[in-house]
Amino acid sequence: FCDSLASPQLQGPPDAALHEGLLSQYDGDSHSWQQNYFVLLGDFTLQWFESEEALRKGCEPRGSTTLSGYLPLSSPSEYAESLSRLCQGLAGDSPFADPPGEFLFFLYHPFRRHFCFCADSAGSRRVWRAALGDGVRYRSTELQRRDSLQAEAFLEAVRFYRQERGRYGAGDLLLGSEPEILGNVLMEDLLPVLRSQVLPSIGGSERRRQQLWLQFLQEVYSLVLGEISSEFEGLQKEKEKLQVELEKKIRPDLDQMLTLKDQIGGKLQAVVQGPAESCCGREVEPHLDGVLEELLRPVSAGVEAVRSLFAQRVEEMIGLIRSSPAAVLQKELLTLGRTAWQPQVMRPCYEKADLYRESLRGLEERFGFGGVTSLVLGAQNLMQQLMQNATYTFQQLSRQQLSRQHLGPAAGRRQLAHGLGKVKERVLKVRRGRLPFPARVLPRYESFVFADFSGIINLENIYEEKVAAALLRAVGGGEG
Repeated sequence: FCDSLASPQLQGPPDAALHEGLLSQYDGDSHSWQQNYFVLLGDFTLQWFESEEALRKGCEPRGSTTLSGYLPLSSPSEYAESLSRLCQGLAGDSPFADPPGEFLFFLYHPFRRHFCFCADSAGSRRVWRAALGDGVRYRSTELQRRDSLQAEAFLEAVRFYRQERGRYGAGDLLLGSEPEILGNVLMEDLLPVLRSQVLPSIGGSERRRQQLWLQFLQEVYSLVLGEISSEFEGLQKEKEKLQVELEKKIRPDLDQMLTLKDQIGGKLQAVVQGPAESCCGREVEPHLDGVLEELLRPVSAGVEAVRSLFAQRVEEMIGLIRSSPAAVLQKELLTLGRTAWQPQVMRPCYEKADLYRESLRGLEERFGFGGVTSLVLGAQNLMQQLMQNATYTFQQLSRQQLSRQHLGPAAGRRQLAHGLGKVKERVLKVRRGRLPFPARVLPRYESFVFADFSGIINLENIYEEKVAAALLRAVGGGEG
């Protein structure tokens, strides 16, 4: 928000359970609705029990799931549409029997168990959707929030793997932990084969075939994920040793490697800059204003919603301070600091990012952009980080104000309230202010890379770096 805004690393969710209560859940095996007691834990694991009594007695849950990779859906038509895309060629009746009420919502994952819920009221559904949506966002963007070179390198490696297979979209498969992402990508490779070889052999009614197909995909994904998780765990144990060896190899020749990288980069820049700028002028620039508007509008609306929510919460707190003892301020500051982890409170801000799902349909059709969900979750992460930064900054400045302020008579409290109002205004200060290159381009530069450096200097990385730089210059009107 402002130049003095503190920027702590986004803290984790609270340890305590975030939400719990009764929900009706559709059971695909029995084709019936069952009532279970659901608990969303502080680590965003969803568990369900036979009853609240079973939970309090410490009984084992009937089941549990992490929320990474799920897509929250709010209507039967949305869920049926997602099922139709996954079960190509299988037309059937409604995927579930008559629900016990009208307040339905869903959690959809292409390769994991689906959840069809029915709440007992509109308010209960609203709270559950906000809480589960927060869990989906937090668990799905685990790597993106980690903000480490290792996570970035992993995502880049997966992206290169997909590009080698002609898949250039950012994709919503790159959500979750490393094993989940690898499992999603492998299922992306397997799905066409399974559709052609397994799906035709499934017999029965359309509804039965659909059920068996979904169960089959879930079993395959479970086996794939189990194998990948085991292999990845073994790789993690070797990582430190490999990293030490790599550092020993890089450190003595780092200057020479950087010089070589710059030389190759200069040669590649001469090759890609003209075509990149031409492609940008022909394919991107005519649509640039509209695309930027569509990209910025939801984020700008979300930031304004965060500002308004922050200002409202602070004003409510200041109102209490005018007639309350000093201890109330400390309590209210703690409450304010938890705002970023209150899904129902933050939901109006997050809903601004949901505008991407509609506003970017044209972008998806025109450019083949398929990463809308990851874009929505990324924008919501930004909003949560802004709220946490704002409340953190306000807490620090308010405590400084409190340490200098005597809170005895009412006049002192009024003076403190006035000082907190100035702190609020300080926090709210606004500071405004893939190219179709043939694969034959890179091999001609392989001879420039010394054999000892071949595992370190990556031509594809240098190439993309130069293409990105050229496109940025073109989009920015020649700015560096």
